[in-house]
Amino acid sequence: MPLLHFGSAGRICACFSSASWHRLYNLPVSEGPQQLLILTGMSGAGKSTALRMFEDLGYYCIDNLPPTLIGTFLSLYEQTDKHNTGVAVVCDLRSGDLFARLRDELALLRSNGLQPEVLYFDCDHDVLVSRFETARRIPPLGMGMRLVDALAQERSLLAPARELATQVIDTTELKVGQLRDRILQLYAPGKSAGKVTLTLLSFGFKYGLPADADFVFDTRFLPNPFYVEKLSAQSGNDAEVRQYVMDSPVAQEYLATLRHLLSTAIPHYTEVHKLYAVAALGCTGGRHRSVTLVNLLAEQLSAEGIRCVVQHRDIDRS
Repeated sequence: MPLLHFGSAGRICACFSSASWHRLYNLPVSEGPQQLLILTGMSGAGKSTALRMFEDLGYYCIDNLPPTLIGTFLSLYEQTDKHNTGVAVVCDLRSGDLFARLRDELALLRSNGLQPEVLYFDCDHDVLVSRFETARRIPPLGMGMRLVDALAQERSLLAPARELATQVIDTTELKVGQLRDRILQLYAPGKSAGKVTLTLLSFGFKYGLPADADFVFDTRFLPNPFYVEKLSAQSGNDAEVRQYVMDSPVAQEYLATLRHLLSTAIPHYTEVHKLYAVAALGCTGGRHRSVTLVNLLAEQLSAEGIRCVVQHRDIDRS
């Protein structure tokens, strides 16, 4: 199904395609931004919220930019004082037909020596419906059709863009503060470029699987502190819980296996242009066993030089 037609403005914009931005502005490749982030994904999944966070981090930002104008926007960046951390733009279906050019524009940027990262923001269908109903807004494809149908069509049209993502951020279970923490951990100034960031995520199976996980590991077969009265109210962040779980030889063997698997796989992600990975470890409630193993894995993998981000999704749930 074709994307919405953008009209005459789109045809005018297309003539300033990034296909010729270096030629038009006579800019050497070396003058590109230190970091170029392209935010895309489902309407209502948090792209604009994340963009404001990047702005707070010192990025040169713009919302609702057609992919064919990324190069033009970069030329404007070159006229700034360049004290910015990098460039972050949102490209999505609001661009109409021009959004279909995203893959071509990414290839062109890479051929010009840039390394754009694509952050795809996703969210469960029912949660998106609730967000739009609460805000009393409609998604880009919402004119003339039911909200649920518009979001379903948008998800289908965005499938090719999701395949381009170097990082998928699922905001279904994330509050604004948690999303901010994720952004800060991944993109705060000083993070080294060209190195894979591994997010180690603990979760509870009873609250659902994380949609953005590259790896999912089950820890429910390990000894459960929940059934020990003095440990039940604590979490895997507490030393007593950690000791209880890791006193099991099976837990020690499993931890060593996970460490070996991830330390083998993660360094090779850059070979397929992926700079981020999410390894999710789950137990029943996401409070004890999964938290324990995530913390230990982060310590061990960090010692091996892998950049790790720790997030405990369900640790505060009852």
